[in-house]
Amino acid sequence: MPKGKARKKTGKKPAPAPTPAQKKIKVVLYCPSEIILAGILKAMDACRDIEISDVEKHTVESFIEAIKRSHPQVVLFFGSEPLLNIREICRAIQEVSAASGKSRLLLMGNIPSHEEIVSLINSGARGYFDLNDNAGQLAEAVRVVDRGEIWLPRDKMSSIMDRIISVVGRDMKEKTLDQLTPTEFQVLRLIGQGKSNDEIAEMLFISKNTVRSHIKSIYAKLDTHSRLQLALYAINSALF
Repeated sequence: MPKGKARKKTGKKPAPAPTPAQKKIKVVLYCPSEIILAGILKAMDACRDIEISDVEKHTVESFIEAIKRSHPQVVLFFGSEPLLNIREICRAIQEVSAASGKSRLLLMGNIPSHEEIVSLINSGARGYFDLNDNAGQLAEAVRVVDRGEIWLPRDKMSSIMDRIISVVGRDMKEKTLDQLTPTEFQVLRLIGQGKSNDEIAEMLFISKNTVRSHIKSIYAKLDTHSRLQLALYAINSALF
């Protein structure tokens, strides 16, 4: 190019950066009923953000192996086993999920009694989808559970939560807040308000590791095993 001659601008804009692919919720599904399985797959077919990575129709053992193999975000289980067996399955799924990556369990079936719902949540389930609900809500139930929230039938949510709170209060009547340090008491109160560990750390001017240590101590002192139990205990104790 001759000296002193400016390079002519082309006016072309730089190509936009490619947008990252939408992260999909990986689901492992257990359903021994061909008819119900077909309905589940149809309900999920159009959901671009949900991927059924494995379907098991035969034994619970093969289903557990599929969870180990696939490391799903959500485990969807439909079964007609007695409640005792379902509770044991919930615990088995919880154990294998803890070892191979966090998976959240969504049960499907005809909604059981309030007491049974409480028992299943205490055993590790994060929700229960009633087969009488609209099939279009199933994908939303999967998304809700993936976010770490609880899914229960919308028309029964209030009465079931009232029952859960009363049961938690009854089960913990022997446990008192006197066991907690002042900071643990504040952590429990904030958990009851739905605050995250990050928010608790910021509000109490402590580190996130310290928050986790306090929560571990609260679990031991109140003989609880989940954040949901702590939140319900805080609610039932009227800490806020």
